[in-house]
Amino acid sequence: MLVHRRDPRPTTRPWRATSPILAQLRTDPALVVCDLVVVTIAYVTALLLRFDGNPPSVYWAHLPPFVAIAGGTYVLLLAKAGLYARVWGQAGAAEAWWLGVTAGTAGVGLVLLDLLPFEQRVLPVSVPLNAGLLTVLLLAFARFHVRLREQHRPPAPVDGDAVLVIGAPRAARAAVERMRGEPLARLRPVVIVTDEASAWHRHLAGVPVVGPVSGLGDFAGVYGGQQVLLLPGADSASDARVLSLARDAGLGVRTLPGLDAAPSPSSLALGEVAAEALLGRPPVAVDLDAVRSIIVGKRVLITGAGGSIGSEIALQVSRLDPAELVLLDHDETHLHDAMARIGGSARSVLGDIRDEPFVQQLMLIARPDIVFHAAAHKHVPILEHFPAEAVRTNVHGTDVLVRSALRAGTQRFVAISTDKAVRPRCVMGATKRLAEQIVVQADGPSRHFCAVRFGNVLGSRGSVVPTFLEQLRTGGPLTVTHPEMSRYFMTTQEAVSLVLQAAATSQGGEVFVLDMGEPVRILDLAQRLIDLVGVRDGRQVEVRISGLRPGEKLTEELSSPEESVQRTSHPKVFQVGTAMPDPALVQAGVAQLCVHAWAGRDEDTRSLLFELAAAPGELEHADRVVVLPNIDVPMARLP
Repeated sequence: MLVHRRDPRPTTRPWRATSPILAQLRTDPALVVCDLVVVTIAYVTALLLRFDGNPPSVYWAHLPPFVAIAGGTYVLLLAKAGLYARVWGQAGAAEAWWLGVTAGTAGVGLVLLDLLPFEQRVLPVSVPLNAGLLTVLLLAFARFHVRLREQHRPPAPVDGDAVLVIGAPRAARAAVERMRGEPLARLRPVVIVTDEASAWHRHLAGVPVVGPVSGLGDFAGVYGGQQVLLLPGADSASDARVLSLARDAGLGVRTLPGLDAAPSPSSLALGEVAAEALLGRPPVAVDLDAVRSIIVGKRVLITGAGGSIGSEIALQVSRLDPAELVLLDHDETHLHDAMARIGGSARSVLGDIRDEPFVQQLMLIARPDIVFHAAAHKHVPILEHFPAEAVRTNVHGTDVLVRSALRAGTQRFVAISTDKAVRPRCVMGATKRLAEQIVVQADGPSRHFCAVRFGNVLGSRGSVVPTFLEQLRTGGPLTVTHPEMSRYFMTTQEAVSLVLQAAATSQGGEVFVLDMGEPVRILDLAQRLIDLVGVRDGRQVEVRISGLRPGEKLTEELSSPEESVQRTSHPKVFQVGTAMPDPALVQAGVAQLCVHAWAGRDEDTRSLLFELAAAPGELEHADRVVVLPNIDVPMARLP
């Protein structure tokens, strides 16, 4: 029996998390005492100044109760404004503003109190007025002196590479402070390069600001630069332009995050700046406003949720307020990592999409309104040697999910496909082509089933960029299979945004593709990565041509000449019009194919797979397909 266990969640929370008011009023006893002392000093000083150091005894008598009222007023208002719950070591303009407003309000109130028509004036009106001004200064000094001292402390000398920081002044200042706070990074900021002319010939955090970026080579010579730190949104300078200038000047290039990494590549492909530098284009932005309307309040199931795409879908969907989020994967470690990434706001299920009884029961219990199907085998060279295994997951697993989703009343089903499904030459591409047919032909009047086709994903497990990064860590060489090989690339965030956008756009039965710009030569990608990391130990990293692997194409396509490409409501999302074979033929062929696959007949599986995945006009031997008497047989139980 399938038992679903929700992740344990605490039934109670600490008061700080559940009571913002109490958290705001939380006080620091030492700071309260300090403020009371400050108020006392301010009033005594103001009284002494008013009478040239010799005030009348009557005012000395009135001073203690007035100071007690003043101290209580300041402490109460400061606590109400949350100024005892701030981290003053990191305070900035916002804290200074609220401190001035709060202390000023207290000072004005005490002046008005002194002006009340008592039989005898408690204190001369100038005393609370001057004391209020003095209190503001002393309160600010008590809170900001640590930060001011740190800012004016001369930076400790750093023995490391001289870095030229490229970016907008505000971002550059933050980067300089970060480098100084991470001595293990062994990076020494020597100059800030920016295209903002208003900042030239000034200093930020003790570092001279120069420009423009076009003078990068000259600035490197003058200031002795060894590395370039390229910040996100670096003015009008494109990453490709900076890479070219840095290469000409013999400089290595770094990006944020990852200041402390050497040679730094572990996170290069994951940041927007690195992605733009590698792709030669800015990342595609997809508007997710339309997506919320189909996610909020709905039950969502994600297969392959531990993978690169699946875990990112889970992360983005979890932010859109689904009624329930179920993550399914057969790998417990990756499933655990995906759950940890989204903070536990989901239900994890460990299981295999190829196990039909399990999937059927899961679907009937979870009753998902939306299914995002990201589970798949994807590595081309490996699957060329194991076609039966590829079919078991990519074809049979998809068929099981689709039929189970239909029984459970699923409204939307979005399958992840690939550009390798276009005129497939490899086993992986053929299985994905067939999976597209299974999903699209399951569409109906009350449901929206579609597939999303895109290119390679930067940073996904086993893809080219992580492979290059690992080779860079060991000093190279970087292996490229062919000098003219090119691929379409996108970031994980782009891919997932497309998947979600397709779910919102779909009217049913579509195959979607994304406008990903021009394909990128793998050889150029390798060189850009080398440029980002720079020269190590005086050696330039070598690029070695290793030769095409089984099933690989030199170039990939997002659509074939036989397919029409139409615009959708989103400017970067397109619909591919593709002719599908007869549904009954596909259904029968899939059943026969799965019999071959589960029997372990690799060659029969490969032959029938490519026949079924061919374009309808190329499928000339339909008589070879044997229609099984019962196509609903649980394939996972076949020998």
